[in-house]
Amino acid sequence: MEKLDRHIASSMTALLVLEAAVKHRNFSLAGRKFNLSQPAVSRHISVLEERLGQSLFRRNNNRVSPTENACELAAAVSLGLGHIRETWRKVYFSATRDDVVLACSFGFAEQWLLPRFARLRLALNGAQVRFVTTDQISDIDLNRVDAAVVWHLAHPSDRPAFPLVSEEAFPICSPAFAEREFGSVQIDPSDLARLKELVPDKFLHLDQGDSGYLTWDSWFAKVGLEAPRFDHRETFDAYPFMLQAVLNGDGIALGWRGLVEELIAQGRVLRAGPVVANRATAYYLQHRPVDNAESALAKLVAWFKLEASAAEGGRYLENENIISTR
Repeated sequence: MEKLDRHIASSMTALLVLEAAVKHRNFSLAGRKFNLSQPAVSRHISVLEERLGQSLFRRNNNRVSPTENACELAAAVSLGLGHIRETWRKVYFSATRDDVVLACSFGFAEQWLLPRFARLRLALNGAQVRFVTTDQISDIDLNRVDAAVVWHLAHPSDRPAFPLVSEEAFPICSPAFAEREFGSVQIDPSDLARLKELVPDKFLHLDQGDSGYLTWDSWFAKVGLEAPRFDHRETFDAYPFMLQAVLNGDGIALGWRGLVEELIAQGRVLRAGPVVANRATAYYLQHRPVDNAESALAKLVAWFKLEASAAEGGRYLENENIISTR
């Protein structure tokens, strides 16, 4: 029994990797969850196979499929982890804390939250807010945070949520770019001809991951135009980096309502095309249930609801011609 326990203890990371590999049926996708390369995932699986004396995956070129024993072992890991997570959550949140942990993307933190941060601190009335920032929603372990700004609702399903920002996207560029490429900073957003004439390399792209957000290809489809042939895509893995490239005049990108209004109001970027409403909500605030009306979490949730309501009441694009695809 002690030898078995030692084997299990030394295999915990490999077992977590196995559970993800069985779930995704793909070593590369499993690796993303733990920031591991595909060869590293293969090594973890090989360790388990050596210790168990059997193959756990059938390999066919680049495709893998788990054996029945692998599925059974992964199910046991998932069951055990679920129990540990729930117990961890109860123990962690049983202590009285005068702080709140908020997870959100880099773009949301910089473009939406930062301009409002002074108001958030005032609303928390001395309580501290700690941030976890990531652009991969799968990286957010909701059991370890009080609230998360998510782009589609995630598990656990018992967490309440409410919408923050509608997903409305439109092309943006810097005045210098507009002057250089369009010959003027006076842009009619309804004029699509200038966008059709831009060379493909002038379009900046964001790695959307599994967010479901609009891309240039889907934006062009929504406005009824054939997208340029993007043989080479200048792609960014974080929205603030792409925005900085826009500000530098390096190209034209998609801007999202809720993230770029301040830059437009300052005249640092210009809207260069019509608005596409892809879906009802781009961001939600999902949070653990509020048990104490005086807690830091209660204050955070109330503040987000107030800010979301104010944003909806004074919509920056309220009278614009929006191409709706809902």
